[in-house]
Amino acid sequence: MAQKRISRARKRDLEQPDEFLTLTSRLLDKARTHWKRISAGMGVLMVILAGVLVAGYFSEKAEDKAFVLLNQTMRRYASELASQDAQKALEAVTPDFENLFAKYGDRQGGMAGRLMFAQMNYQAGRSEVAITQYTAAMEGFPEGSYALSAVWSGLGYAKAADGKPEDAIISFSKIIAGQDTVLKADALYQLTLLYRKTGQDAEYGKTLQALRDTYPGFVYAEMLTESTDG
Repeated sequence: MAQKRISRARKRDLEQPDEFLTLTSRLLDKARTHWKRISAGMGVLMVILAGVLVAGYFSEKAEDKAFVLLNQTMRRYASELASQDAQKALEAVTPDFENLFAKYGDRQGGMAGRLMFAQMNYQAGRSEVAITQYTAAMEGFPEGSYALSAVWSGLGYAKAADGKPEDAIISFSKIIAGQDTVLKADALYQLTLLYRKTGQDAEYGKTLQALRDTYPGFVYAEMLTESTDG
């Protein structure tokens, strides 16, 4: 059977640098300039912020229909939020997201949308849906990328909220080997809380020390130090 040829336009797309990851990295660079004011939970909150900005950027590229559809969905979500609570607004746009995933789940616009949809469900208290979406999102991002670390971060929060601290520990531990400073610092902080909650004193002590030594300017490391020493 003859192999299906890749069009020249698609080949050019594949040869372009990963602009989604590039833009999210730039956002994190800005966040680092305000290090003292960065709160725990930065990982999951940065995901939706990055996604919204990326959607607006790519919507200007007429050939990328996935980001056009994502941008339309986010605009509708913002409109729904103006007249009702977040949970009902999410219910209103869920079919739009499902349509996006069905059509463009393997494109960057679809992958970015899945991250945002997962985060929106987490914030709405729908941990199980968030876990499903974060798990599905893992298949789309390369090892070592910021986006994959963001997926693991969101999954860790969702697992913890769903009453599965041991699973959350596994998720946050995946981030430690990554490259992004903000996500790694937040992951270490979340791990110290989870180890303390589950009574794993030895792991708690090691992780707390690693957080204090590696990220001394991280405000939550200082808070943990004070509570431990006091």
